[in-house]
Amino acid sequence: MTASEAKTDEAASDSKVQAKKSDEKPQDQAVPVAQKSLKEYFSWRPVPWWLCFLLGIFLLTKFQIVYNDSPCAVLGLQGPVTSSDLKKAFRQLSMCTHPDRLRGRLKRLPSPEESRRGEIIFNRASAAKDELFKTQKNKKAMQCYQGEMELAVLLVFQQVGRLLSSLGLEDYMGFFWELVWNLITFEAGILNTLLCLLWLSFVYRILRQFGGYLWRMGILRFALGFITTVIIGPFPTIFNFLALPVIRIIAFLQSIFADSRSDTDEPPAVVQAGTETEATAEPHHPSTAAVKVSTDKDLPARNLRQRKKKETDEEKEAKKKALLTGEAQTNTEDAAVQKPVPVPEGLWQVVSWSNKEPVKARQAAASAMQFDILLILTKPVIPLCMLVALGQVWNGLFSSLFIGHALRKWVPQMSYEAHHLLCALFGTLHTLLGVSASKLEDYANREGSKVLHLAWAWSFKDVLSVMHMCQLGAAVTAMSALGNEPSYAASFASGIALRIAVGQDAFRGLGFVHSLADYFQATLKDLGISLDAADEVVAYSGSGIGDCGGGPFRMLFGDETLAAIAAVVLKAWLLLLPALSTAQWFQRTCQASRMLGKRWKMTRFVQRLFLFLLGVLQICLFASSELNASNGALINYWLAMLFGCAGESLLSTYDIRGPVRRSFLDWIHLKEFRDKPRRDLTAT
Repeated sequence: MTASEAKTDEAASDSKVQAKKSDEKPQDQAVPVAQKSLKEYFSWRPVPWWLCFLLGIFLLTKFQIVYNDSPCAVLGLQGPVTSSDLKKAFRQLSMCTHPDRLRGRLKRLPSPEESRRGEIIFNRASAAKDELFKTQKNKKAMQCYQGEMELAVLLVFQQVGRLLSSLGLEDYMGFFWELVWNLITFEAGILNTLLCLLWLSFVYRILRQFGGYLWRMGILRFALGFITTVIIGPFPTIFNFLALPVIRIIAFLQSIFADSRSDTDEPPAVVQAGTETEATAEPHHPSTAAVKVSTDKDLPARNLRQRKKKETDEEKEAKKKALLTGEAQTNTEDAAVQKPVPVPEGLWQVVSWSNKEPVKARQAAASAMQFDILLILTKPVIPLCMLVALGQVWNGLFSSLFIGHALRKWVPQMSYEAHHLLCALFGTLHTLLGVSASKLEDYANREGSKVLHLAWAWSFKDVLSVMHMCQLGAAVTAMSALGNEPSYAASFASGIALRIAVGQDAFRGLGFVHSLADYFQATLKDLGISLDAADEVVAYSGSGIGDCGGGPFRMLFGDETLAAIAAVVLKAWLLLLPALSTAQWFQRTCQASRMLGKRWKMTRFVQRLFLFLLGVLQICLFASSELNASNGALINYWLAMLFGCAGESLLSTYDIRGPVRRSFLDWIHLKEFRDKPRRDLTAT
């Protein structure tokens, strides 16, 4: 062996030892987290994603209370409101809603469906007028909104601060000892004790993580980071929220143009100019005297396919956990799918983020998120299903354990497209079959013949459904390393659009629709279920009915022209992301149509085609709707879900994997466990 060969072998062995040490380092000792410099705190960065999540919950709740349910929003009044303004607004709205005035408004005899729609909107305006007259008894002018939501949040913090400051050390010790004694003796019952232990473990984990984060950051860095986030953070956050829909459309169009250029480009010529005679001439065969004789070992292996080792359940769970938490795995045979990739910085870098194998990446993310998707979507209808199938509703802890096991083990793995179809399906059923714990309690206390009346109304769980879709799409984006995918919130909103389309006058006027509706209601009555206020929920303004007055835009701007312009601008902006999702599903439908004839390709083609058709229906319906008017609760919920598309687009620029996201989900799930009825409900 020569000296050079010995040196190369020694260098190779040293590199192997160093690689082995680098592989063992994450297991033996934790890698220290690099702290930010002071200059980095003053950079142009948006606020953290969890703060956007909480702010989205607050804004959606305020949107419902102030700009949907408030009497001023129904009548389109801008404060301060006087009695003359109130009478004028109600008189103007009655011109296009009262059944006696519709004939003059429409210049024809209204259909029964149109008369019913006008009556619903007129009754809603009458109730708003009566409520305002009661509030305005001894006042000359009244403000519609004076920051009640913000004052309520501030009051809660003030009361908590006063309560904590008024207690002494003995009070805290007594409270702690009483809590421990109740847990030891099971005075609150076994189930309530278990729920309390779950809450305590959750709070302990959050406090431990938050305390460790503050300890690593330090007092000075924490104060500086808080101040710069409050002062600088809102500006880039608002810009990203408004500009991301346009940026995503531009990135999608650029990807289409790039694909079209790659398809039309010709391959480079093998023969260069001036060598045509050499290519057409007789080929020169070199001598084979010096060629080594090949043996069987030198022959390439042909028709030998290595069987891929089947993954065990433990390996699958480890892969899903790595995707959910963002931690790297030791086994990285397929780096594009198994190894989590950090989210890049910058809007364009995130939107143009791509993967070498997008189909496998989507399926891996869908496999990791299927349990969360099914749990989020089925939770509103699970109590009703238990009541119909079993005649009773179990305690939330037991039912959740059983349902969680069923969703993990018994539900087969579905495709990425099937998850979007599930979102659309439950968007249609969300306002039909959802039931709250209070309604179940009323149903249990009723004596005699029991009929469960389902009447959907906006609640806090509807706000959480919007934010769930936002975090769902952001988590899938971070796991699949694909930055410009169809929106989950847009798929859910397309299901709501289908529900609204069924309530349209043109559809309800068909004869077979009446027959199907009567059969559906009769079947539910046999099961002891009645759908109440279904017409009031889907009532909408437009086509000359209810669009001459009222609405939140008239409440905000006062001026009719400004209100109309603002409604058109908002409608155009909200249509960007649903239109983008529809275009993406159309592109993938065309790609799937080229693969027809192969195994399982027809299923994928039908799924993508159906999602594309739902997107077209949503765009047409929303483009023809009137936002500058008073609409039913379902229309406003649809509008909130379309805002959720923009929220999902914003959250998709963050890496939301890790303990913070898991803590949010645990808090919501444990809260819903506590909200479940604790009484077994036996149907008669």
